[in-house]
Amino acid sequence: MGTSKQLLPLADKPVIHHSLYALLATQAHPIVVVLGPGGESVQEAIAPFSVTIAWNRDPEGDMAGSVRAGLALLPPDCTGVLIHLVDHPLVSSATMQALCAAHQATPQSIIIPTCNGRQGHPTLFPRTILDELTPSAILRDIVRKDPARVQRVPVEDEGIFLDMDTPADYEALRQRVS
Repeated sequence: MGTSKQLLPLADKPVIHHSLYALLATQAHPIVVVLGPGGESVQEAIAPFSVTIAWNRDPEGDMAGSVRAGLALLPPDCTGVLIHLVDHPLVSSATMQALCAAHQATPQSIIIPTCNGRQGHPTLFPRTILDELTPSAILRDIVRKDPARVQRVPVEDEGIFLDMDTPADYEALRQRVS
């Protein structure tokens, strides 16, 4: 899209600020933001936030590599990991809090939000399940490995499937928040 998705303006602030404000309003702490090559400008933009920065410096790096980089900075007593993608900036803090509450009730389950029968993002993984993340396995493989360990949590939040993978997606999000 010509620039870092995280820094694209959405309403009155960069996209990543929307995600961070929503996360900070939940019990999902600590918050680790994983940045890739060239992420220094994003790091600067989020300096006012109380977050930890992890780096996935591999220019060919994938989401699994980013998850591994973030996991390395979490404290040992962290039981669950909410993986929130910055390209889903309209997910509400209430949705993320509902996922955290579901994790508290069933800490061994992978928690996925649904809205109107469709599942979306973010996903909350038990930390122990993320140990299954190998160089050849992606998060989707882990979710599909054992459907019995997946819990779907209904929410009233279309933000769970509103992403910004294309310029048209981004423009649609801009229209929603203006």
